[in-house]
Amino acid sequence: MMNFRHCVLAAAATALAALVGCSGGDVKISADNNSSVTDNSTTTAPPASNNPCANYTDAASDTRLEGRFDGANCIYSSAFVGINNPLGVDLTIPFISGVHVFEDTLVVGENVDGSDPSETAPAGGEGPTLTIAAGNTLAWTNAADYLLINRGSQIIADGSRTAPITFTGFTDAVTGTAGAEDVQLWGGMVINGNGITNKCSAAQRENNECHVTAEGKPSHYGGNDNEDNSGTLRHVVVKHTGFEATPGDELNGISFNAVGAGTTVSHIQAYSTFDDGIEFFGGAVRVDHYVALYVKDDSIDYDQGWTGGIDHALVIHSRDDGNRCIEGDSVLGDPLPEPITDVTVNNLTCIVSGSDEVPGGTGTHGDSEGILNREGARTQFKNSIIYDGYARRLLSRSGNECFELDDAETLEAAQAGQASVQSTIIACQEAAKDSLPNGDSIGEWITNGGKYAANTANVIITESDGANVSVLGGAKPYFTAAALTDAAGEAIGVTPVDTNGDGETADEQLGAVTAGDDWTANWTYGLDDLWFD
Repeated sequence: MMNFRHCVLAAAATALAALVGCSGGDVKISADNNSSVTDNSTTTAPPASNNPCANYTDAASDTRLEGRFDGANCIYSSAFVGINNPLGVDLTIPFISGVHVFEDTLVVGENVDGSDPSETAPAGGEGPTLTIAAGNTLAWTNAADYLLINRGSQIIADGSRTAPITFTGFTDAVTGTAGAEDVQLWGGMVINGNGITNKCSAAQRENNECHVTAEGKPSHYGGNDNEDNSGTLRHVVVKHTGFEATPGDELNGISFNAVGAGTTVSHIQAYSTFDDGIEFFGGAVRVDHYVALYVKDDSIDYDQGWTGGIDHALVIHSRDDGNRCIEGDSVLGDPLPEPITDVTVNNLTCIVSGSDEVPGGTGTHGDSEGILNREGARTQFKNSIIYDGYARRLLSRSGNECFELDDAETLEAAQAGQASVQSTIIACQEAAKDSLPNGDSIGEWITNGGKYAANTANVIITESDGANVSVLGGAKPYFTAAALTDAAGEAIGVTPVDTNGDGETADEQLGAVTAGDDWTANWTYGLDDLWFD
């Protein structure tokens, strides 16, 4: 597989730039004038006909604002857009072979905080839209800055396998000084929606009084519309994120704050992030075809009554860092606040490294583990693989827990069949942790389909470091193996369950990726340089 990246041959402003395919390591974009990106006055930009940068007309002042083209890259100062200067009109960022560099937070739309009772948050599509042409790279110079889409606004970042859209830090994209696993080069992406979060009561939602403060610099999310539309993210790569925007508050790769199901999120990657890869705070958006690589905290995190789901997720921890593949929460209370987090996860491949929490280990946020659900969260897992065999064999590490349910509310829901595991392989030394209220172990709950009818066709293999265990393989070590065998060399008979609702299983698979359907090819980053290669 070859990772697609922008490799730019840039000479003068009139030279022809060509895109070529690259693989392995961070490939950088060199600028003729990259020693400084400060003092970028928008009043001295060249005529529009010679300037390929984004531009718009400020409605209040009737002034044309545009980025400054330095011969390779487009530079946007805080006079163009910033945390105190949000975009109030539609903006299109055209394709250039260089980098669109932002010196401040890119804010789209106005924030509604609820301080004025007469002011309501606009519905999705009523605010300005940020459109980013396929193939672009956007980078931020300051670690504390990020991309913020406020309620009612939309982002249209519709890339392709041959022209993905990349969001990253300046030292990665321009100066070429970032390391492969460097984090906190910039904040990340925050999308605020009008969806439902259980941090608000039903009365607050109905009376337009739901304004939950988001992580990062103050902005707000929440409403009463789980069909809200915040735009499109497709073939998008988000790299090197997670700066501490406020004390004790690190941003994620992408934060989906009450984002509605009308939003399209497909083929996205979180690469080298300090906090979570993607996190959902309520809402109902679904994500399909997601790659998380070298996420230091949770690769997938959900909370506050998220009722969406994930289809096809490849999660691979760093060999020396990373917490959980999935951490699922709701919000505790008596009774549990509605809606309760209840999601489906189909075709997950979770490859843990077994790293340990500091002190004594290397994990910045905790041990490298598989799945944890708690605080009443319910998840329906289907056709998935959780595996610690590479860590056991190649790194000689003890396996950490791979499937854990915690808190009485979560365990009671599992025992009652309100959570489930179907057609899933857990090949881990410590496969499951905790027990149900009736005393049955979580391992028995997973595998005893006769007693727990919601759980069917699951297999646990604790000899994950056995020479004969075959779970993953193929041309790439994260592909689902064509023939699955256990430590005794016996075939693992796991029949996938129907996940797309067509009543058939012949078109289903176990795990995220197969050799016959490598949807990660060409647009993702870093998969050629994995620690178990």
